[in-house]
Amino acid sequence: MGSLRLPCKALLPLAGRPLLGRVIDRTRKVAGGHTIVVATSNQSEDNPIADFAKQEGVEVFRGDLDDVADRALTCCDAFGFDCFARICGDRPFLPWELIDALLAMHTAQKLDLATNALEKTYPAGATTEIVSTDALRRSLQAGADAEDREHVTRYFYRFPEKFRIGNRMSGKPEWMRVNLAIDRAEDVTRAQAILSALGSAPEEARLEQVAALAQQLEPVK
Repeated sequence: MGSLRLPCKALLPLAGRPLLGRVIDRTRKVAGGHTIVVATSNQSEDNPIADFAKQEGVEVFRGDLDDVADRALTCCDAFGFDCFARICGDRPFLPWELIDALLAMHTAQKLDLATNALEKTYPAGATTEIVSTDALRRSLQAGADAEDREHVTRYFYRFPEKFRIGNRMSGKPEWMRVNLAIDRAEDVTRAQAILSALGSAPEEARLEQVAALAQQLEPVK
């Protein structure tokens, strides 16, 4: 809730539903019936996030505000996760179909990290990662710094030779100039327009449809 650029961003209304609700809606589309956990901070200002998650019927874990990697690892240990899909709370258009694909890649290739961000070819706001819990633990033990810990997987990208990483490419270079994240006021306006265009069940839309709408609203130059 303490976002400086967009105060109270996590529960910001987007076309009649809080941002976190939009994220949860799309997360529920991931195949396999996986456990969804909202891992927020243990600060009192984030009580509304925990309360909303409970109302939505998903699990809640609370940990360190700034050391997000430790929060993620402690959460995984608490729930017994061998790996997890890292889903940022400002991703109302997260590509659930890509999570399905990366989960399959992670399992088949026994990866530490399955990602689409080692070489970025997807829209901002569509970054997707499947992270091995043990690999995250190793990254913290190896000396991840404060910024690594804030951004959870930054250490993996700084030292890719230390991990088994698989990267998925989009094959669509124009997507690199599409922004689907929620970071500033203009992002909210764009997201509202996309959600309205998608109709009554926007969580059903795949990334191709969402990106096409974003390009129509703000043509790629």
